[in-house]
Amino acid sequence: MTIRPTSPPETGLNAETVVASDKARLQYISPQRARAEQLLASGLYKVAVAGVIAFALAPVIVVFLTSLSPSPFLEFPPSGISFRWWNAALTSTWLDPLWFSLRLAVVVSLISTTLGTLAAFAISRGSFRGREMLSTFLLSPLLIPQIVIGVALLQYLSVLHLRSLIGLPALVVGHVVITIPYVLRTVLVSLSGFDIRLEWAARDLGAGPIQTFRYVTLPIVKNGVFAGAVISFIISFNDVPISLFLNRPGQIPIPIRILNYMEYRFDPALAAVAVVTVGIVLILIAIGQRFARVSEYIYQQD
Repeated sequence: MTIRPTSPPETGLNAETVVASDKARLQYISPQRARAEQLLASGLYKVAVAGVIAFALAPVIVVFLTSLSPSPFLEFPPSGISFRWWNAALTSTWLDPLWFSLRLAVVVSLISTTLGTLAAFAISRGSFRGREMLSTFLLSPLLIPQIVIGVALLQYLSVLHLRSLIGLPALVVGHVVITIPYVLRTVLVSLSGFDIRLEWAARDLGAGPIQTFRYVTLPIVKNGVFAGAVISFIISFNDVPISLFLNRPGQIPIPIRILNYMEYRFDPALAAVAVVTVGIVLILIAIGQRFARVSEYIYQQD
């Protein structure tokens, strides 16, 4: 039997081209070169990350250095170092509004987290008519400018002769309205990947509804709940449009106190207060990212 060599299929490439491409694919790279390329890529990545962090923190650093200026006016770079304005910022003029904002944000966060979580479970697990309408209604504050919500609440309280509620009660209601959508979204994201068969298995093994929720459901969705609580706290703490219409003397959030102060004075005490408020927000963001990966819930969809 005669074996005839078969000619290579005509692909438009000659033998020299095929051999050259094979050699290119099999090109040897020494360990030293591979290590150098890896270090270069890692170094460029670290430089890029450091640049982004520096760009994000630069305004905070500038404001902090401005707060150390001995001058009665905002200036950068500061002509010297003085804690005069920090002493002014740590008085009751600023600490009372700051403490009020913290209390307000805690109350709003607790209420929004509770209501938003219950609504998310109802929308995710329920099969009732109007489920999509309920979801759209609860998310609608995201589409309405907050200043419109603030004016509407003020007019509503005036028409019903409930102006006595302006202050902490009205602020809580207004802030809950604008923060529930964020809790709803984060919890819905957590529930979207939840396997309902885990709850069925727990119930088959004798666990009651409360035990099932505590030991099976809550550990799985707790990151979404915690992320929603952190986001609602930050939004309430920094809110201006609604707080601008619903505050009253003695119950003024820190952002409104800053705006009122800027109408008459513009000294480095504002910079010191701004550093404190931004620091609180950054700490909360770091905690939320560390324990609940807040950024994942910001960009994910259910």
